[in-house]
Amino acid sequence: MPAESEYSCCALCGTCVLQSLLVVMASLLLAYAMLDPVRVTVRDASLARLAPLNNGTAAAPLAYDLSLAVAVLNPNWAMRAVHAAPLDAELLFAGRQFCGTRLVAAAGAGRSIGPEKSDEIRMTAAGETSGSAAEVLGSDGVAELVKETVAGHLESLELKLSGEVRYRPVHVGRYRLDVTCPLRLPAPGTNSGDVVVLDRVIKCHKN
Repeated sequence: MPAESEYSCCALCGTCVLQSLLVVMASLLLAYAMLDPVRVTVRDASLARLAPLNNGTAAAPLAYDLSLAVAVLNPNWAMRAVHAAPLDAELLFAGRQFCGTRLVAAAGAGRSIGPEKSDEIRMTAAGETSGSAAEVLGSDGVAELVKETVAGHLESLELKLSGEVRYRPVHVGRYRLDVTCPLRLPAPGTNSGDVVVLDRVIKCHKN
C-alpha cells in the first residue's frame, strides 16, 4: 500500500508539473507570439482657422491653425513597441493634403512605448499653403470647405499618420503604421481668436 500511495502521489505531482508547464507555455505564447498592433486616438484638438488667407477667395493661400494631442497605445502586456522610423503626419481636407510634417522629436526612430502604456504626441500645425486654396484643395475641395464652414461643422478634415513599428524582444520585423483620424471638428468663426476645442476622443482607423 505505501508503494502504491507513493506512486499515486508522484503521478499527481507529475500531472501538476505538466499542467503548470502548459500554463506557462500558453502564457508565453499569448505574450510573445500573439501580436496586438498599436492603436492611435486623438485625445484633444483645437482649431483656430481653416480658410483662405484674410477671408479671401480661393485664389488666396489656405491659412490653417490646428493643435492636436495624439495618443499611441501599446496594448501588448509583455512586449514594448519601438518606432522604427519617425512618424509622418498629414492634414487633409476632402482627401487632399494641405499640410505635412515629420514628428521627429515627439515620435522619432528608437522611441519606445512600454507594455500596456501610451505615448502622447503633441502636434501644432499653423501657417499658410504655398499655393492658393484652389491649387491645394481643388475647386471641389474649396466648395466643400465653404459648404461645411457655413454649416458649422467640418466633416472632411482628417489627420493621417504613417510610420513603422518594431515589437521587442521577440518580433524582428517592421510593421507599418498607417492610420487615418477623422477629426470632424466644429468650424471656427471668421475671428482668428474663435478657437474650437474637441470634447471627445477620436479613434483612428487603419488604412
